[in-house]
Amino acid sequence: MSLLRTLLMPPRCALIAVTALAAALEGCSSVPSPSPPREYLDEHTAATVDVVGSPLVFYREHPELAVHMRDYVTVAAAAVDRQGKTDYVLIAYFWTTFDAHAQTDDASLRTVSAPTTTKAVPDRLILAADDRRIELERMAHSTPEAGIGEMVHAPPGHTFIAGVYRTDLATLRFVAASRHLDLLREANDSDSRYPLWDDQRLSLAAFVQHIEGAP
Repeated sequence: MSLLRTLLMPPRCALIAVTALAAALEGCSSVPSPSPPREYLDEHTAATVDVVGSPLVFYREHPELAVHMRDYVTVAAAAVDRQGKTDYVLIAYFWTTFDAHAQTDDASLRTVSAPTTTKAVPDRLILAADDRRIELERMAHSTPEAGIGEMVHAPPGHTFIAGVYRTDLATLRFVAASRHLDLLREANDSDSRYPLWDDQRLSLAAFVQHIEGAP
């Protein structure tokens, strides 16, 4: 509907049309936009690092331990250029909202088994993207070992453990374009499935486009 036709309407009809147009524009503006990737020279490792603007975050409920208790895995894509050799990695931070000390005043019960995020970092992770199960091998036990000196996109205010997993640009492109995405800690354990909580596939797509457009 043109603006001229709207202005020629009776006042009440024109008000309804303008209100509807404003609502439509507001709906368009609420569509999330991807966070731009960041490139920097790591002062700790001397590597050139490109990192996704916002990470993917997966979660798993633990109602048997506490109300609103969840395990999380934050997954951030990065490209690390060390002396002309580029590694593509996914940094995974494992963390939890569980606080065993807050559950009881009995000190003898504070040795309750911790949730999965506080166990050892798994040697493999699996991304279930549409009809593919993408197995990721751990390449480093820490980010500095992978050439990343700072803890990029580490969960603020939470204790975590981290692992760095090798990937490639084609895999990142497929994950960014996938319609459904889960993370699994164990290949044959359905209880280890983490659905997507913070969907930043658009940011991952922007990261891939940035890397592909780099000289």
